[in-house]
Amino acid sequence: MIDERSQGIAGSTTVTESPLPAWDDVDPTPAAPPEEWLSTGNDAAEEAPPPQLVRTVNLLDVPEHNLSGPEDVDGIADFLLARAREGLGDLFAHQDYDTCSGEGEDWARTIAEHQTGIPYTMPAYFFDGPQTKIARAIVDAGRYPLAGQCQQSVTTALCIGGWDSGAHGDVGAGIDAQPTAARLGTGWTKVPLVLADWPDDLWEQVTVGSCLFWSAPCPMTRNGKTCSGNFHVPGCGRGSGHVAMVIRKHPSERKWQLWDTTTSFNDPVTHPTAAKGARLLWESHWWCWITKTLSGGLWQFRGIARIGGLDALRAALKPRGRCRLLLRRRSDSKLVYRSAWRSMEQEGLPISWLLRSMRGAPFHDQLEAMWCINSVCDRPTTTTPDNRPLLDVFCDANGNARMSWTPRQGLHNRPHVADWSPVAPFGASPLAEEAPAPDGGGALLSSLFSGELAVQKIISREAPSLVRGARGPAVMALQTALLQLGYDIPGGADGALGAGTVNGVKAFQAKQEITATGIADAETLLALDGELARGVPCVQ
Repeated sequence: MIDERSQGIAGSTTVTESPLPAWDDVDPTPAAPPEEWLSTGNDAAEEAPPPQLVRTVNLLDVPEHNLSGPEDVDGIADFLLARAREGLGDLFAHQDYDTCSGEGEDWARTIAEHQTGIPYTMPAYFFDGPQTKIARAIVDAGRYPLAGQCQQSVTTALCIGGWDSGAHGDVGAGIDAQPTAARLGTGWTKVPLVLADWPDDLWEQVTVGSCLFWSAPCPMTRNGKTCSGNFHVPGCGRGSGHVAMVIRKHPSERKWQLWDTTTSFNDPVTHPTAAKGARLLWESHWWCWITKTLSGGLWQFRGIARIGGLDALRAALKPRGRCRLLLRRRSDSKLVYRSAWRSMEQEGLPISWLLRSMRGAPFHDQLEAMWCINSVCDRPTTTTPDNRPLLDVFCDANGNARMSWTPRQGLHNRPHVADWSPVAPFGASPLAEEAPAPDGGGALLSSLFSGELAVQKIISREAPSLVRGARGPAVMALQTALLQLGYDIPGGADGALGAGTVNGVKAFQAKQEITATGIADAETLLALDGELARGVPCVQ
């Protein structure tokens, strides 16, 4: 039986904004196939995988070059930037993508081009304003965030396809999400879980852009308390659930491909990035069934909805981020080149273009090339500072393009802070940088250090390191930083660097695997700045 709903578009609703949410990591429990599919004895392995940008990029030919050697860092940097600016023409011309050319393929490719590699985390950690404002930036100016959990990433994909983002700026993922989306078009709450069992008319109606919803129940009982009225226990269906979007339908079989954040864990063939525990967005494998539950059985499948009126792709999309290129020697991990920060928005450089540029980077067996990707916040605040680490794309020793995101309380825990965070380029000739750093580019990450000139001078080596006996505003900022990170400083932030502060610095250095001298040098202050930006106490 199919329960179909076709209703008018919901009216505008007033939204009460909530404070910055706490980080909630994804449950990587693999999705279990329904019993009716398992009983058929089907094999989940794919003879012909669907288009997947993260797979196809490493099937491209290694580019040729006439560079003299790994010491020509300026030439290598220019080559990689030129590669990044070429776009994805050769990738979408690859035979992997020749198999798909049906309705909605332009939409699917645009989503893959602009959303592949976006880390599974909340945009509110990186971009100013509530979700409604973040979504409106896509609708009004094509500016999309480089972060998203399931509902935000699907919302961005829908907005790319022409959605106006609705009253909430969010397609939602709780128990009310499916009926709310269904009111904007069409919905189904009772469908066979095995796609081969679907009637032909249902298969035709559930098109690219249709969304699948799962959620926890509500009311729900937890720790002796039960949802009632306006009270809801943590983890109930009012706020806990999942949504995925259909981006491709198989040309001849009852299978589809999903745009999702959890499919990284459910692929029959695990990508190298997923094997490292990364939670990044990309095109899934072919799904031929709908899992009845997610999150270890806690979230039930609630149905499908297709929002109406999505018939025009949004043009001139702009990634809200900045990037800089690093080159390191593989033999000793020594940094040999650091570019200025570049505006991905102004130069039109999606993550996928940077990823493609890493395929077969020159002298990849001797040099590690890496694009560091950070956020751009229009109006930074203490809770949402500018220039936060998002992810990295790099070339491994075999010439393969990879992505890396190491989550720590929702932020990318990028190592080697002293290599990537200084304002100035390194190892480049004066003529090597064509574009100046964007406004705010290269700034320190924390509001505490970015607002203290004395600290900035030490980091830029215009002033000496802080040693025992030093006094002044830089010492006070150092002590405040250590206190905020949970270190005990007897006497507090009094601006005098005594034995207690030295011990605090040593403890922090040991934690960061920096030689524990007790001297607050540029490397130590940069590491402190990175920890402050993450907002997570080092001492628990």
